[in-house]
Amino acid sequence: MSEGSLIKKSIFALEEGTRKKEIIDISLRIVDKRGIKGLTVARIAKEAGFVESALYRHFRSKKEIISLILDSVLLDARSHFKKVKEMSLNAIDALKILLKIHLEFLEAYPGIFRIIYSDEIHLGENFLLEKLHLFTNELIKSIKKIISQGIKESLFKANVDASLAAIHFLGIVQTAFTFWTIKNRKLSLIKIGEDLLSQFFEGIKA
Repeated sequence: MSEGSLIKKSIFALEEGTRKKEIIDISLRIVDKRGIKGLTVARIAKEAGFVESALYRHFRSKKEIISLILDSVLLDARSHFKKVKEMSLNAIDALKILLKIHLEFLEAYPGIFRIIYSDEIHLGENFLLEKLHLFTNELIKSIKKIISQGIKESLFKANVDASLAAIHFLGIVQTAFTFWTIKNRKLSLIKIGEDLLSQFFEGIKA
């Protein structure tokens, strides 16, 4: 899949109140409560307060909605990495800021987590799975760069495998969100992530 096949602007960057953004927000709320299988055109239309035919003016199918969400998440992830890079931080501070940005984004749009880890995508929809692969590979590649920077700065152990460490970092996001959900989202997602990240640093710090 080429980058040119992606949308140019994240749906999350659209102003609140626009019809397309409203549909995406409603879809993510439904996915958060019911999973992807619970996301139907009828349910979206009902919660949005219009007939199904009106929804089809914006999206041809449920899969198109999910596809747009995945493309938008990738664009936002790229924006997050760019923002952190422009801060010119050391590797430890860069990872701290990056984790905070990622978790704040998931806190605002928790339905995204259920899409990324959905069995319906992983077991059946090849074109959506391809988008997930692109998203995951880019995340790992960008995190790996930061960890490699930390090794060069002698902040992390010289024998740290940057690729594996990047995967562990993504695992922090998954674990933090899962624990937050188990606790009925009454705890601070950011605090959970920060505590897990501190433990992660203990294992790789020089």
